[in-house]
Amino acid sequence: MTRALLLLPLVLLLACPEPDPGPEPQPCEDSVPGTVHVFADGFEGTEGISFSPDGRLFVTDTGMVHEIFPDGSWEQVADVPAAIGAAWWGDDLLVAAGDSGLGNDLDGVFRVDVDSGDVDLIGEGIEGANFVTVTPWGTLLVSDHEIPYLQQLQGGGGAAEPWVDAVSPNGMAFTEAGDGLWYVSSFGDPQPAWYVPVDEGVAGEPESVHEFPIGTVPDGVAVGTSGALYIAQNIVGRIDKVTRDGTAEVVAEGVDWAASLAFGEGADWDECSIYATSLFGEVVYRVEVGETGLAPRR
Repeated sequence: MTRALLLLPLVLLLACPEPDPGPEPQPCEDSVPGTVHVFADGFEGTEGISFSPDGRLFVTDTGMVHEIFPDGSWEQVADVPAAIGAAWWGDDLLVAAGDSGLGNDLDGVFRVDVDSGDVDLIGEGIEGANFVTVTPWGTLLVSDHEIPYLQQLQGGGGAAEPWVDAVSPNGMAFTEAGDGLWYVSSFGDPQPAWYVPVDEGVAGEPESVHEFPIGTVPDGVAVGTSGALYIAQNIVGRIDKVTRDGTAEVVAEGVDWAASLAFGEGADWDECSIYATSLFGEVVYRVEVGETGLAPRR
């Protein structure tokens, strides 16, 4: 065989362009927004929900904290009287507790070691503490729908102080850049989603972005990577989405007594779904939403 014949296949190979691999798969291309799944059941009514940094899922349930496993099974890990909202902070789970009329003088924010079950009160005297979230500057914000402001609690504990005026505040979440805080009003007429601009830890004037009619009772929230706010609409049993320009849409219905929301995090969970608790239901839902979410600050 001549050298020319040997070189011919090489020339043809070099002349042929590589096949077009096509568009890269999108992370949520198989997600069907609005599809509701019962993920776990057997509870007495769940409220707070939070993923740990290493991908473990925890919910509060009528004074208890449970870990839910990827197969939907679960076990109790701690007791926290009147447990409501939950958020991860450092190595521990924070639980807001209050307003249940139990007369136990334990309203406030608790730090829970989910492995040992140890519980410490780090923010006392916050009667009616509902949700807690970690700020970009290392403090904690606590909501109480009966107090007309959001309260700030230093990381080391102590007494909470007013941070910004708020109308019946409940669920809240920061933007990705930390330059704004979303929160919702659970009671009143109407019941808005609010946006609070933030500059170096100082709150600006809250803006009512979208007003929901009385009776929806906005509860917990989560923020998608698109920047949209997802809202658990408690009484009507659905999840809504609101964008910064005030556009609102229903994402999913049939999420009975929707209370708190958390996007899936880690390899064992669906990152294109929101996991939702049910205040008076026996289940925890998984709701496909078609986008991933912002990881909460910890």
